[in-house]
Order: sequence, then C-alpha cells, then structure tokens
Amino acid sequence: MLGDERVSSAYERNAEFWIHIVRERLDQYQTQLTDPALLASIGSVAGLRVLDAGCGEGYLTRELVRRGAAHGYGVDTCAEFIEAARAHPEYSAASSTFLHADVADLPLADRSVDLVVVNRLPNGIAEPGKRFHEFRRVLDPAGRLILLGMHPCFYAARAERTAANSSDFPIDAYFGVRTVEQNFSVAGTVSPAPSVQSFYSLEAYIGMVTAAGFAITGVREPHPTAAQRRADPWWDENFKRPLFLLLECVPNTALA
Repeated sequence: MLGDERVSSAYERNAEFWIHIVRERLDQYQTQLTDPALLASIGSVAGLRVLDAGCGEGYLTRELVRRGAAHGYGVDTCAEFIEAARAHPEYSAASSTFLHADVADLPLADRSVDLVVVNRLPNGIAEPGKRFHEFRRVLDPAGRLILLGMHPCFYAARAERTAANSSDFPIDAYFGVRTVEQNFSVAGTVSPAPSVQSFYSLEAYIGMVTAAGFAITGVREPHPTAAQRRADPWWDENFKRPLFLLLECVPNTALA
C-alpha cells in the first residue's frame, strides 16, 4: 500500500463516499469556504505546470486546467480516486496526468512544475516532513507552494471539541502528535469508515515546511464572513473555531 497505511486504507474504504460528496458538491466547507480561499491564493495559472498533491478524484486538477494551466499532475495514494479521475468525461491526457503514487515519493522530475497545490491532504504519520522535501524537489525555483489543511492549533475530533475549549484540556495533546480517527458526516451522509489524520503543533508543522527549503509568504485562516453567517445559521453551529490553515510559500533561495 502506498503512503501511510492507516491513512491510505481509510481513503480506499471511503473512496465512493468522497467521490459522491465532491461531484455532487455537498461539502459546504469545500464549496463555500476552502475552495474560494484556495483559488484566490492560487491566482492565475495560465501556462503553468501544476501539481495537485493528494488530488482525490481530480476536481481541482480539472478546475486549474479549465483556468488555463498548461498541464495538471494529480497524485494520490488511493487507486480508486485515480481511476475515477481518469474516467471523468473532462479527462484529457494532453492536459492532465493522474498518477497513483505517494506524495512523499513523487514520480516527477526535478523542477518539473511551477506550482504545487496541497488541498486538505492528511498529514503524514511516518516521516511527516518528507513530502515537503519532495515538493521542493519538483518545484521550479521561481514557483510557489500553496498548502491548505486542517488547522493544527484548533482542529479536534467532534467528541473532543468541548474538552478542547476547557481549561483542563491537556497541553501535551497539542505539543505531542495527535491522531484523530472519526467518521465524517456530510449533508446527512456518514462515511463508511473512519478517517485517520495526525496533527502536529503549529511550531512543528511550520518547521517541516521551512526545513524543506521554503519561506512562508502568506498565512490565512479561511472562515465564514459575517454575511455568510447571517444568511445561513449552519455556520454558527459548525464553525465555532478556526478549522483551516492556508500557507503561501516560495522556495527559500537563500538556502540553495
């Protein structure tokens, strides 16, 4: 099995669930919050070679190709996702390549892409920093890395969220490695199997990024606007703390 076995196994068992959720646009966090923030940070992709690391069923790769990317490379450890991406009606080998591979061992040449996008990819469990070194290797020195993931400071399992608000929440749970295992519920549908994600402190997470040779140029915490909260009370119930962290990075040429 490619990647971290517990993470990859969960995605294999949940593949049909996630394909349905993404293609039917049922994830409100994705459609109204993280995708708009991610695309705003990415900006123009005209003529760029783009790596979508942890591409799932390929929706973001397809979107970036529609926006003018010269070529999109989608990589995922889940074979079912890659098969679904290749079977999509919009798939064209001339504009995109979907690879069943580990993001920590990319089958791409050095300096072969202009932009690396990492969209809600679970953190690595074994050698968690290795993927960032791979992103640096395949990225052109003039390129950019955009990372969007669950917030390392605030994200917790649903059962832990009340405790995490209290003063007796153990600090070691933050500074240690926190592994969250839970089923996802989206639009009334529950995933067949629990997902597995490991979380590290903000200090450790940023340390992995910078140790791989990146400089962080922008930090965002995508969150609903006041207008979104007024329009839909769902946000007040489901977004009580920052859930996502977006980092904009460039190669640190001082380390070259």
